[in-house]
Amino acid sequence: MILGDRRVDSDILRHIEKADAIILPQACTQNLYDACIASSAQVFPNYEARIQYPGKIGQSRLFRDLDLPHPKTLPWESVKQFKNDDPDLKGISHEIPFLIKEDQRHEAEGIFVAEDRKGLKEALDQLALRERSGIQGFVTQDYIPCEGNVLRAIIIGKRILTYWKRPNEPGQKITTISRGAIIDAEWQPDLQKKGRASARKLMEKTGVNLAAIDFVFPSADQDPGPLFLEINYYFGRRGLGGTENYYRLLYEAIQNWLAEIGIDPQTVKLM
Repeated sequence: MILGDRRVDSDILRHIEKADAIILPQACTQNLYDACIASSAQVFPNYEARIQYPGKIGQSRLFRDLDLPHPKTLPWESVKQFKNDDPDLKGISHEIPFLIKEDQRHEAEGIFVAEDRKGLKEALDQLALRERSGIQGFVTQDYIPCEGNVLRAIIIGKRILTYWKRPNEPGQKITTISRGAIIDAEWQPDLQKKGRASARKLMEKTGVNLAAIDFVFPSADQDPGPLFLEINYYFGRRGLGGTENYYRLLYEAIQNWLAEIGIDPQTVKLM
């Protein structure tokens, strides 16, 4: 079965109970995942880490629990909690500049750079507005000087692909493809190799087999190692050559997975 992002009704539950294998959508809901895991079917992708460590707050705990190198990251339930800890807004939890990231946002949405007290207050004001609509929780994170270069490692099945997201203008602190970042798959191949090794370590420890991981390398270090920034389970595809190529890679990964669990891989077709 290939399940779309639909409500889990009695008809879908009957299919889940009969299925030998289930292929989940990237936008998988908690209810859908729970129903599939409760069945006897094999499930792809493996979203155990996504469910056990949800959002940016959960990921910071995952990195700590698995002893994976990452910038200092602190969780906050609300703006009020942060202000109680730092009433003068001096950024005492981190050296300025530092990053503020909304808990449940993805692909660099909901990220603020606190470069001074004024910028910190503006970011907190925006977060407070979000809280009024029922959206709470954020993390603060040390800013790692990296000249704006972020390495993305994409796990698809057992394959890991890497490319850089590089700034298109000097001094850019948040580098995303949606904001015009340059995609570069050739630059710093030695650091890309380190990133792939770290991504594989995450795979081995968690079973994650479909995700995009962002790393930064401290530019001041002579031999920098990758620091885990965040994991995106729903990610953009331009760095992979577009949606069509992404589905080709995903299809190959699914076929390999089916063969591993003893199911004819030709039972799934790419439409």
